[in-house]
Amino acid sequence: MRLSAFSADAIATLLRKQKITSMPKLMAALGTDARRTVFRKLKELAYRTSYSHCGRYYTLDEVAEFDQQGLWSYRQVWFSVYGTLLSTAAAMVEGADLGYFVEELDNRLHVGTKDALRKLVRDARLTREKVAGQFLYCAADSRRRRQQLLARSSLLAEPGVVGAIPEAAILPDELRAAIVLFFSLLDEKQRRLYAGLEALKTGRGGDGRIAEFLGLDAGTVARGRQELLEQDVEVERARRAGGGRKSVEKKTPEVIAHIEELMQHDTAGDPMTSLKWTRRTTAKIAVELSSVGIEISDRTVARLLKKMHFSLRVNQKKLAGASPDERDSQFAHIADLRESFAAEGLPVISVDTKKRELVGRFKNSGVAWDREPVPVTDHDFRSDAIGIAILYGVYDVQANRGTVFVGTTYDTPYFAVDAVEKWWRTEGQHRYRDAGHLVILADGGGSNSATSRVWKYGLQTRVCDRHRLNVTVAHYPSGASKWNPIEHRLFSEISKNWAARPLDSYETILRYLRTTTTTTGLRVRAHLVRKAYKKGVKITRDQMDELSLTNDEALPKWNYTLQPI
Repeated sequence: MRLSAFSADAIATLLRKQKITSMPKLMAALGTDARRTVFRKLKELAYRTSYSHCGRYYTLDEVAEFDQQGLWSYRQVWFSVYGTLLSTAAAMVEGADLGYFVEELDNRLHVGTKDALRKLVRDARLTREKVAGQFLYCAADSRRRRQQLLARSSLLAEPGVVGAIPEAAILPDELRAAIVLFFSLLDEKQRRLYAGLEALKTGRGGDGRIAEFLGLDAGTVARGRQELLEQDVEVERARRAGGGRKSVEKKTPEVIAHIEELMQHDTAGDPMTSLKWTRRTTAKIAVELSSVGIEISDRTVARLLKKMHFSLRVNQKKLAGASPDERDSQFAHIADLRESFAAEGLPVISVDTKKRELVGRFKNSGVAWDREPVPVTDHDFRSDAIGIAILYGVYDVQANRGTVFVGTTYDTPYFAVDAVEKWWRTEGQHRYRDAGHLVILADGGGSNSATSRVWKYGLQTRVCDRHRLNVTVAHYPSGASKWNPIEHRLFSEISKNWAARPLDSYETILRYLRTTTTTTGLRVRAHLVRKAYKKGVKITRDQMDELSLTNDEALPKWNYTLQPI
């Protein structure tokens, strides 16, 4: 059927009748087996996907009855005007006067939000602060965050902490707003005295609690309390006359200009001068200033640099390389494959090659508890190694089982194919007895490259034809290999298991692989492959024409299916 023959009205009619539905039902209503066709028609409608159930259910905006916070549920499936769980959690936290603890947001959204909140913090879309022994998630904006922290601290404070007004006589939100407003109107001395007064009301431990509530130093609160008790308050002054030393910038006004001149070589600078290539530390700046007659400590330099809006920073990975236009579409296609095959109980495996390891007493990154550091060689020379270990992994997504094949020669396409074939022969066909179809998720390059003729020819002859098995392969776009499940579910756990331990023999490597486990149930098998693989094997065009290979219509360069001949 031609694409133009499909109509979005069939989808709209179904959703108005059932309110929510899943992708298989939408495909049936539209009369197609192509998910991409359904997505094209959904774009013609104002629709939502569930933030619970990983977007598995769909509804129309006209059907959803969102509450004041933008949430709606039907048959325990939740939708949000903000879209995904990440966007919904971010909007809820930013809009909350008190911020949110994890448990509070879990109860509000009816799903677990801990992982989503952590990602939002990592991406700098939210912040978190320790309050009452647990993390309070707040807005990223500093002013809004302070308001939320003050409001939450006020709510958690004991009855005597917030002032003389009884808590029952006024709404909590109004009380918090009044305290924050009043405190912001006071000058330095008045804030100190007010904090001291509230500390007196609170009693034992009041200095610390008031300091945390009002964002002051506990010593400042104690000084205000002491001034009130001793009635030692100067009416016309915030500080005692003559108090404090003159700052270095007042004694030596030119210090700021000298620092600016020194830092210019780091921020702009003449590339021909040596200063541009010298790391500017506070100690070095202090030495440079002493050469012009300004005696200053490195701590004072640090204070002045902060005042001048300098700070210690690390490199940020923000300059992204070119991204394929179809990247998002490919991710959606892979997600659909995984969901549909999992629903039918069919196998989905993720494959890749881990970093090549030198076998010998070489340094292995990471740390481990030990009485003494393990001695290793001071250089990682290939000539000192027993051999090399090429780790090709097969991760069963549904079963949470990993299998690693340790090669000793080269990472070639035939090595990758043999690993897949041996996994199916020894594990796959026994775990999925009635399965006639296998999905492989692989990176776009390497030994299982999307453009490798040897990889495709090997899958046809050694897997499809030998085991009478249909094989669908979906490759991740370039630069997206970290999203391949094997990276964060298998390889990362292996690296943690052998961290700081030298891989001094193949047996050691196999032992560490086989003992890699997680609390979520991961188990790993390992096999040593001593077969010598050759590089540079060629497959002719005539051999490729013999393959029973069908490319995906939408994204043929990354997706294809092989059938037994």
